[in-house]
Amino acid sequence: MRQDGKTAPSDLQLKIVLHGTRPPLWRRLVLPSDTSLGTLHDAIQVAFGWHGGHLHLFTDEFGRGYGDAARLTDIDLGFGRGVGDEDATALGDVLAEEGTRLRYVYDFGDDWEHGITLEKTLPRPVGAERTVRCVGGRRADVPAEDIGGVWGLAEVLECLDAPDGAGDGPYGEFVAELRAAGYDPAAFDRDGITARLTRLTPDTVSGKAKPPAGDRAGRGGVRRLTAENVALCTCGQCGVGDPIDAEVGGPAEDVPVLRPVTLAPQEDLVAAVRGVPLFDAALRLTAWCREGRQVTAGRVLRPALAREAVEELQLWKLAGDDSPYADAVARARALKSLRSAKDVAVLNDSWWLAVDGGMITISGGRAWGCATTGFADADLLEFWAATLGDLLEEIGETGVLDGWHGELGELTAEIADGLVGLLYDAPDDAWVDVEDLRAKAREVGENGPEFDLFQALFAASFRELGKGLALLGAVEYEPGDSDDSAEETLRTLLAMVGQELGGGSGSSTAASDRSWDGKCRHRMRLTPLGRYGLRAYLMQCGVPAPLLGEYAEADAGALLQGLLGYSPEEMRREVEGWLEHRSAADAAVGLLDACAGDGSEAAAKRAVAQLVLADLDDPRALRVLRKAADSDVEGCRQVATTTLGARLEAEAHMDPARAEEAGLWLLIDGLSVLAGAQKSEELTRGFLENWNTVPEALEQRVDDLWRVEHPATAHVLAELGEGLRAVDKRLAKRMRTAANKAHSRW
Repeated sequence: MRQDGKTAPSDLQLKIVLHGTRPPLWRRLVLPSDTSLGTLHDAIQVAFGWHGGHLHLFTDEFGRGYGDAARLTDIDLGFGRGVGDEDATALGDVLAEEGTRLRYVYDFGDDWEHGITLEKTLPRPVGAERTVRCVGGRRADVPAEDIGGVWGLAEVLECLDAPDGAGDGPYGEFVAELRAAGYDPAAFDRDGITARLTRLTPDTVSGKAKPPAGDRAGRGGVRRLTAENVALCTCGQCGVGDPIDAEVGGPAEDVPVLRPVTLAPQEDLVAAVRGVPLFDAALRLTAWCREGRQVTAGRVLRPALAREAVEELQLWKLAGDDSPYADAVARARALKSLRSAKDVAVLNDSWWLAVDGGMITISGGRAWGCATTGFADADLLEFWAATLGDLLEEIGETGVLDGWHGELGELTAEIADGLVGLLYDAPDDAWVDVEDLRAKAREVGENGPEFDLFQALFAASFRELGKGLALLGAVEYEPGDSDDSAEETLRTLLAMVGQELGGGSGSSTAASDRSWDGKCRHRMRLTPLGRYGLRAYLMQCGVPAPLLGEYAEADAGALLQGLLGYSPEEMRREVEGWLEHRSAADAAVGLLDACAGDGSEAAAKRAVAQLVLADLDDPRALRVLRKAADSDVEGCRQVATTTLGARLEAEAHMDPARAEEAGLWLLIDGLSVLAGAQKSEELTRGFLENWNTVPEALEQRVDDLWRVEHPATAHVLAELGEGLRAVDKRLAKRMRTAANKAHSRW
């Protein structure tokens, strides 16, 4: 049923991020899909300003390494028998689907690590020139190579930003040279990078490269278990194709699949970004600097200009009601005594937002604003999403509360991370209320000082996360009753559990009762802009975050795979959109075609396919089902037979015995998805909850189940025989007997 066709010429749009940089330094490159990884290496060297004097290595998602095989021969990289030849490996072979990632490390001493993600596959007109080009990015090239990796780079940039430079420190002379050369770390020169890239001639790699040999994944890689691995495994929980993290040597943790969402139109999102006060201020500052404004050695406006900007652009409106800038008299007094623009938060935050975002460039002692009309739409939206991502990454590393380090800081980071997931997974326009969440925690939590401390940390983390996200327009945040004693309460609770924080302590046990029960009903909900930004961040972290309607033009296999995490209503909407793009007959052909194959992934697709096919009432689709029911293709035949058997007899023309046989095959098939991947008790519960496997039915069928001609029959029956021991010992024994029969049969 599958119709194969030739692959049209295409280009791959890649986003390449230099990990560990803040603000993030990245490039977006477009290369032919049939060029080599060697060409990609050359392009990265040009795009980031590297000079090619060190070794490098690519690592794919399966832990396979690619590089200059001749230079890496005598180096132990953890790849067993070697790495693949990058010049013989086509880019499209290792980045075959959108979202696929590569890791690229340059210089094994400083370890400049780059994350490469395939964003889009772009059709290339026949006869069009094969080129390498830069279509986006942020920040200037890395100023030098041997400076200690991203940690050294961060120190260099900090020294460059300081008024007194690096002094006599290890980077003093280098920083002085950068100053003299007018190096601006925020300046991104797309045209200059593209001009240098045009000197590259992308080679052509024909045919699919053979993956490099090796018996284990490389550093930080992920590999997939083979049938041989599973046969040698003794844990009983591994399945063919399960991902293995090479660094820990065990099955990778399941990545949560969030509910599918819809996003607002891009024009609405861009308008929302422009409406965020902080970003609006940055845009107004950019326009204000169009003709150039003098800056200090610290790359901020001179004090007189800072005063002018605050008043002329009304930046003081960004301050809260309790700020001295909110009152005209107090504002005039504060501005008069101003010694540095860094001392004015209402200016400083928006200033660095514009500078780091490339809206304002600094050269020759002056700040130059770009045309704000040129920094529009997709670029502005992408910049906003990157800013939100930076905030979330910082929270993930340092926690959400200032000054709280160690285990407590890590706990606030975990709390904030969980809240981000709750916000995203909440229904559209639904509020997330801190007291509702704390009440649920109290239902399962234990009383005592430790639990009180967690409750206090949770409420404080919720509040600070809400305020931070609201500043970027990602959430609507409504603070509850004012609680000025949060830090005092936390210190008191810490003292009660025998810990210390800073210099404060207390002994009153009334703090918990006074401050945290029912008095801080803070709540927040995602804005459409926030949902867009959180989705971009989650996907960057490798968390699947599907969109409703994204499978409308996908093939049936991709649709079935994507629907696995959908609710019934979301599945209905997605399938309706998918059916609008094809005839019922073509839909039936594609769905049944996707039902063929072995393994748990194919079994999961078959389970979803039955639900989709059940709603196809078109006579042409029924003819396809009847034809498939008479085919010899395992999986395809059973799905078609069962689907027809569930219809009215006049429509189905299906022998009930055949439908029964196919139903039992699909029963074993569905349980094989769980077999070995979950505890046997869970497999048993899934079996018992199935339509024809209540204990009474098992009594009648157990002696016949071993005859089901499915490759997983013996394994499923064995798992059930173990899981049913605590439910029905006699039945469990019969299941184990059936499993033994199935084993002998195979």
